[in-house]
Amino acid sequence: MVDTELDTTKTLPSVPSSDEEPGENKNRKESPPEGQSLALKELDSLLAETPIEKTEQNDPSSVIPSHTDSEEKSSEADDDDFDFYQISFDEVDDRISAFQEDAFVSQALESGMDLREYARQVNQQKENVQRDLENDYAQQVQSFVDLHFEIESCDGVLGRMEELMNAFQSDLGNISGEIKNLQEQSSFMSVKLKNRKAVETRLGRALKGMVIPPYVIKKITEGEIDEMWLSYLLGINKQMRFVKANQHRPIKALRDVGPELEKLRLKASASIRDFFVSRIHSLCVPNTNIQIMQQSVFLKYKGLHMFVLERHHDAAAEIQQTYVNSLRWYFHNHFERYSKGLLKLQTVVTDKTDLIGVEENARKGGLFGGGKQAFKDKTNVFALGDRIDVLRLQDPGVILVHVAEDKEQKYQFEQLFRSFNLTLIDNASSEYLFIYEFFSRDPAAAADIAKNIFQQIYEPTERVGKAFSKACIDNSYDAVGILLCIRINTQLALELQRRRVPALEGYTNSINMLLWPRFQHVMTLHIDSMKKMANNKSVLSAVKEIHPHYITRRYAEFSTSLLVLNDGYDDAILTNSVQRLRNELEGLLARMSNEFPEVARKIVFLINNYDLIVSVFQEANNRAVEAELDHVKQILSLQIGAFVDEQLKPYFGALIDCVKRVEKMKSELDRIAYQFSQTWRSSLTGINASVIQYFSNFKNGTTVLHAVLGQLIVYYTQFLDILEQRGVSKVQPVGIQTVMVEIKKFRSSF
Repeated sequence: MVDTELDTTKTLPSVPSSDEEPGENKNRKESPPEGQSLALKELDSLLAETPIEKTEQNDPSSVIPSHTDSEEKSSEADDDDFDFYQISFDEVDDRISAFQEDAFVSQALESGMDLREYARQVNQQKENVQRDLENDYAQQVQSFVDLHFEIESCDGVLGRMEELMNAFQSDLGNISGEIKNLQEQSSFMSVKLKNRKAVETRLGRALKGMVIPPYVIKKITEGEIDEMWLSYLLGINKQMRFVKANQHRPIKALRDVGPELEKLRLKASASIRDFFVSRIHSLCVPNTNIQIMQQSVFLKYKGLHMFVLERHHDAAAEIQQTYVNSLRWYFHNHFERYSKGLLKLQTVVTDKTDLIGVEENARKGGLFGGGKQAFKDKTNVFALGDRIDVLRLQDPGVILVHVAEDKEQKYQFEQLFRSFNLTLIDNASSEYLFIYEFFSRDPAAAADIAKNIFQQIYEPTERVGKAFSKACIDNSYDAVGILLCIRINTQLALELQRRRVPALEGYTNSINMLLWPRFQHVMTLHIDSMKKMANNKSVLSAVKEIHPHYITRRYAEFSTSLLVLNDGYDDAILTNSVQRLRNELEGLLARMSNEFPEVARKIVFLINNYDLIVSVFQEANNRAVEAELDHVKQILSLQIGAFVDEQLKPYFGALIDCVKRVEKMKSELDRIAYQFSQTWRSSLTGINASVIQYFSNFKNGTTVLHAVLGQLIVYYTQFLDILEQRGVSKVQPVGIQTVMVEIKKFRSSF
């Protein structure tokens, strides 16, 4: 049965035969895959036998193996650990089933491969591979021998290297010990160095605080004071502080250096005192610029003064007193000469004849007086004009006396006042700031010290300023000029506050105490002069013209000047004085108007005077005048209303009375209407001529004429309404349009 299966199987694919090239077999040294080798091994064990002969009965027991085959089989059976001849057909069948489960064997069986032939090919292939390996080994024998010698040589070299490394390791152990020793020594030396540095630092400070180089001593004792001298002195001052701070310590060097430092202190103090005293005396030399000297010398060497303040109080006190005495004389002398020079430049001084209530002939010196030239040189003491520029200009500068004398210029006293006091506060500000910075050591007490020294220096100068202001205003009756000085003084006080110079507060307050009482006194004189004029019968009787009186113009200009100067200040004293002045003027104008026998002329006199006041107030164009302007306008409006009635009464009195008395008889209404129709044109002409005669001011006359004619239209319109209500028809009245057309002809009369 087995033979039948073997005979009927197809031949397997051939494997490489022995006829292939040796090179190809030599290069193919890879073993077959693991699964394939196991299958072939099992197949060899199964089929490694000689060809069997078939019996007729195909009995398996009749197969007799040869001797050689038996040996090989037993040998391979030993290798496989089982006896091939002892297995049964069932086991063979199981083996074949196992082979069929193998992927390679299963594929071979399915393809009809001859397993014996394939086994012989595999065996041949193994022999070829073995032969190729042997040939290859024979060819590479010399290389293996050379490699062996090289390995032995390397072993020798590595042996010597091992000896060197052992010696090196021993040396490293010794070096490690030495490094550890060096580290300990370095740590010890580091501690010693740190201690020595600490000692050196302290010792250096001590030496620096005590040791004085010889060149420093020579410079301080023999050299002139300069910047290097100052730097050396500051260094010595630090050493003195060090010695003083450590004098309780038991250091012999401190006791040795103490006397030497004391000698240097006395010598340096004497040199500093002489240096500053000589420089202070040089300030009194004519044409010396004190501010430059203060900045370039005194403040530059301020450290010297600080030294004597700390080390020698007597020398510091002598320097301070010398400075106070010198600057006290300097400022007093210069400002006294300046004030005298300014007083020579003043214009003609006002007097009592420059009051509002003084008659014109008295101001001119009387009929035979000789004051005409003096009056010609006087300015208008009532009008402000451009005098306010002394307040508005930011920095008009100061008056130089010698330049003004050469040009023969004259100035009003408020200009002189401003120039003197502006110069004074400029110098005072510079001086105070210098004193504050130079003479004080303690910042907390610097302000008090500076103020005290400043007062000692400037006290005589302040007296000169007060005397100058008093001389300017004592004989002056110019209230406008005095008020300008008050405003200038206020501005200077604000400037001192901005500069943070409080030392002149007393001076500016004292100037105010001089100016305000004099201003109030002059205002009282103006008011009293108007009262005297109102009670002077000769003055009142002299009023013959209905045109504005000169008193009115004086009042208008004077009040405007005072009110403009009060803008932004709102002084109650000034406002009260202006109201008193206005009340006196109203009373005076009323007394003067009573001198006219005709009522119309009285009213026209008042209208002309109040119209002049309104015009002057309006020209000022200042909000401070608005209240007074409104008051005068109300009075003017009342007077114009009175004049309208008075002017219409002679011509249309009956009509007016009729309008006012609506209950008149019808016959009287007819008569009035008839009379109006006959005379109204001529009456308008008469009114126009009358107004032209009374008023010389075109604008004011036109206003009054328009008021008169307008009121006539009102009265006549009311009269026509009354006629219509009463049913009067006997007389045909003149139409209102006809009257208005006629009135328009008189509008351009002025």
